[in-house]
Amino acid sequence: MKFKYDSLNNRFWRVDEEYSYELPEEQSFTSSYGGRGFVLDSNQPNHWINFTTYYQNIIVFYKHVNKINGEEIITYYQKDLPRKEIIEFELTEKDVVAKRNNIWTKKKKN
Repeated sequence: MKFKYDSLNNRFWRVDEEYSYELPEEQSFTSSYGGRGFVLDSNQPNHWINFTTYYQNIIVFYKHVNKINGEEIITYYQKDLPRKEIIEFELTEKDVVAKRNNIWTKKKKN
């Protein structure tokens, strides 16, 4: 999954191989702890991505919801990125996290 984020202007794009598209401002939100996020599917408000800006980096946290046979499969991703105005990044299996003892940690492979 490839994305592009303009941290200065709060603009976000999903990037596919042949095209990219920007999510509208109506799908953006501010999280309770100050992060800036976007609902990726307006029909599924639990499918979102959030950007929390710190002094030297931006932490991306992505909640991916996939419906399979009527059941929701939820996968969480987290990635630290350098703080820049425009960030292009990809989330992969290496970025999958799970919550253990109230701490998000990288998910271990089986």
